[in-house]
Amino acid sequence: MIKRAVMNYIETHGLGEEGLNMVLHCRSHPEVKHCWKEIGSALPSRPNDSIYYRAHIIFQRDENRKWTPEELELVRKFHEKHGSNWKMLADALGKHRFHVKDAWRRVRLPNQKKGQWSQEEYQKLFDSVNMDLRMRALEEKKTKHGMLRDNISWEAISDKLATRSNAICCMKWYDQLTSPMVAEGKWADTDDFHLVNALSSLDACCMDDVDWDNLLEHRSGTLCQKRWNQMVKHLGTDGNKSFPEQVEILSTRYSPDVLDAREAYNSKPAVD
Repeated sequence: MIKRAVMNYIETHGLGEEGLNMVLHCRSHPEVKHCWKEIGSALPSRPNDSIYYRAHIIFQRDENRKWTPEELELVRKFHEKHGSNWKMLADALGKHRFHVKDAWRRVRLPNQKKGQWSQEEYQKLFDSVNMDLRMRALEEKKTKHGMLRDNISWEAISDKLATRSNAICCMKWYDQLTSPMVAEGKWADTDDFHLVNALSSLDACCMDDVDWDNLLEHRSGTLCQKRWNQMVKHLGTDGNKSFPEQVEILSTRYSPDVLDAREAYNSKPAVD
């Protein structure tokens, strides 16, 4: 629909063969500077900015769509010298900056995986996030508008993991590994550490040996047991191991020193 709307505009205004170039680079052609408002009127359910960016992706998409090893190496060297100025490189290559950015993701994560996570990846994610949280405890707590939750450096964590993008790491952490009860206000991030530490101190052979109602002073036994089941869910095949083995595995993920770091950071007054 977007492609049709753009082509109709070019035909209606008699812009000829140069019409597409004029529309895509309307800032350099005053005679069509309001073209996207008119094009957008054909798609009233979508914002003009959305139509503009999508049209650029459609019309500036490489027909072959495949990047040669030489082009990917060029992207890598460009990033080393110029950082993330993808528009500069996109203009030089005749591609859209979104496609160049996607190519950089492939260069940065050549071993990127999709689908189910391995337990090794889970452990690496926990180790990396825990290390980041330890470092955050030494910094000021800021309340800058738009700051990501916990201000965790997901790009750095993605680099350490080497198999998942920063967006996927962030989503995995907050959408699956963090309990949905946190968003509901029934549970706190630090409660995970308290729960595992409490279970580690017991000599329980199975879940039935645990006095869940008296495990954490500030949380009910029902919530504690519910959160435990959520944690075990992401142990994969290790979820079939004995209860003491499950506790031991999770103890490596919810380390006591990270709890101290998180509580220290949470107790700091926020600064602008």
